[in-house]
Amino acid sequence: MEQSRCNADAKHIRHFLDICDGNWHSCIYVRCVSCKTPGYCNGPHFLYHPDENGSPCILPMADARMLFSRIPEPTECLSAITLEQFQSLYGLYFAKEALTDKPCPCFALLRHQEASHYYW
Repeated sequence: MEQSRCNADAKHIRHFLDICDGNWHSCIYVRCVSCKTPGYCNGPHFLYHPDENGSPCILPMADARMLFSRIPEPTECLSAITLEQFQSLYGLYFAKEALTDKPCPCFALLRHQEASHYYW
């Protein structure tokens, strides 16, 4: 079944697009090759770009397919890494934000970032 809506909240999508200037070519493609929670998300892989504080801002690939006119390819992005490499880079961030014990780090990070956009 094809996805009919974005996983990410509209404010988060806007934030992501602002950070990467709407250009997925300047993002890093993260491959989820050894998913520990198959079926948990609408599709593996995601794009990420550090925000102004150096925190990772992500966009699930399923959303990127809906938002961009061309499907982002790993070879056309700034770089491509595995989920394990991403977690190694941001391990301290995940621990600080208490995201290490969540079933899917991509979606845990996405929900955490969405919540930070609503600070009222």
